[in-house]
Order: sequence, then C-alpha cells, then structure tokens
Amino acid sequence: MAEENESRGIVFDSLVLCDDVRFENNGKLLLIGVYSDIVQVTKLPLQLRSLGLAIKAKVLSTGRFGFSVSVADPQGNHLLDANGELNYEGEAGRTIWFPVVMGPALLTTEGAYAVRISLGDAPAVHETFLVRKTALPEVRITETKPN
Repeated sequence: MAEENESRGIVFDSLVLCDDVRFENNGKLLLIGVYSDIVQVTKLPLQLRSLGLAIKAKVLSTGRFGFSVSVADPQGNHLLDANGELNYEGEAGRTIWFPVVMGPALLTTEGAYAVRISLGDAPAVHETFLVRKTALPEVRITETKPN
C-alpha cells in the first residue's frame, strides 16, 4: 500500500480559473478575478495579461512532485505551458492549493479551451473552460442622496 501511495503521491482534486493567483504573507491564497467555467469577453481576439489556475490537490506522501499544465484553444492550437516541481514537506494526506500563473494569453475564438494538468506520476487530468463573446454590459447610474 505504501508503495502505491509513493507512485501516486499527489492527486488532482479541482481547478479554479482566474486572472491571477497570489500568496499573501500569512500563507493565504488570493484569487483575483475568479471565473466560473465561462470566460465572458466583449471582443475577440482578446489579450489577457495573465491566466491564473489555482490547483487543489491531495498530497498522499511527502516529496518532490513534478507538474505540467498546458492550455489549447478550441482548434487544438497550443496556447500556454507551465511546468515545474512542487516540494511538499508537510503532513501526508493533506489538501493543498498551488498557483500556476501563465501569460500573456491571446484568446482568439469562442469555444471550449482545453486544460491538461499532470501531477507527479498520476494520469493527466483534462479540464475545459468556455470563452463566450457577450455584449457590453448595460450601465445605469442612479443618483442617491445621503441621509
């Protein structure tokens, strides 16, 4: 059983898509501009300064775990890539979040963008997000009077 955990030392749980991900000095994760699985834009093509992915995973053992993340557009064209190594020295069995910020990103078309995430020796996980063009939001200004 321990050998099985060593080969699958980290397991993907979920993904949060946002504009940026940062760590605060107190260890908290700060997600900026969180999207659902739909990125609504008013024009295409659109250049994003960055694309942040907050990846939630369960760490089954301590150690160093390689990771790679790639994003492709609806036609399968490569858009973004990131890879590195996560060094986990904490308690086994814990849930962790780690940020991956990539960019700039040029969104050229509407449709499903593919995200491929590889963590350690576990099989790659495939997620998607949609890019949809929407009309400009209607803005109404209502005058208020102080009490």
